[in-house]
Amino acid sequence: MKANLPIPCCSGAILLALNLSTLCNAQAAPGTLSRLTITHVKPDMVNEWINIQKESIPALKKGGVKTRTVFQTAIFGNSYEYVTVTPFDSYAEFDNPNPLARALEPAEAARRGEMLRKCIVSQNSFSQTRLTDISNLVDNDAPPPIIVSARFRIAPGRMQDFESLVKSDILPVYKKAKIRFTVNRRGPGTNTADVTMVTYYSKFADLDGGPVLVKQLGQAGADKVNAKFTGIRTMIEVVARRRVADLSF
Repeated sequence: MKANLPIPCCSGAILLALNLSTLCNAQAAPGTLSRLTITHVKPDMVNEWINIQKESIPALKKGGVKTRTVFQTAIFGNSYEYVTVTPFDSYAEFDNPNPLARALEPAEAARRGEMLRKCIVSQNSFSQTRLTDISNLVDNDAPPPIIVSARFRIAPGRMQDFESLVKSDILPVYKKAKIRFTVNRRGPGTNTADVTMVTYYSKFADLDGGPVLVKQLGQAGADKVNAKFTGIRTMIEVVARRRVADLSF
């Protein structure tokens, strides 16, 4: 006996497939793709996890990883959480063995993998696309070490509205203030309706006085801008993180 799927389920599956197809096509621009891995480390295994990461940097480079950045949740967010950001050029790269497997002997790669597994509580990886036309990539020798990442869930069918409002009402504020700001859309591995708006700071004292919009426009001006996003985005979380220099290259 054949089971008929309800029409809403079929429609949802079709919509998801279309969203993924559109997202992957949009991710073709060079230099915009990254793999993010969020790792929750066991509190009593943090030092071991960090040491293995440091030990593996030469092998990662040998295996073809050009750069990566590791952030640790700082003060505000989940303790013992690390985010590793590794840019990549195309999804075809993942048809090959991972960098450690390419650089190390099988036994050594397996040893390190087993050691890492013993250190973690959970781990999740997903892709993201930086939306360069609505980001403010300030020219610096190196990006500031502290980031505040606000994650939003965009209502169905409103992604273009969201991007247009960021471009017209938020991006000019960051450009005038000369503050580094990136907008990233999440891809396979997580909810593809989620975007992150990331503001970079040199020190925590820069957070005094409120968000950038409030500092630049005043509370009334910031409220007016945020009101335009009503029905378009829903706040999920805001997290502060600090770059871990010893694990980044």
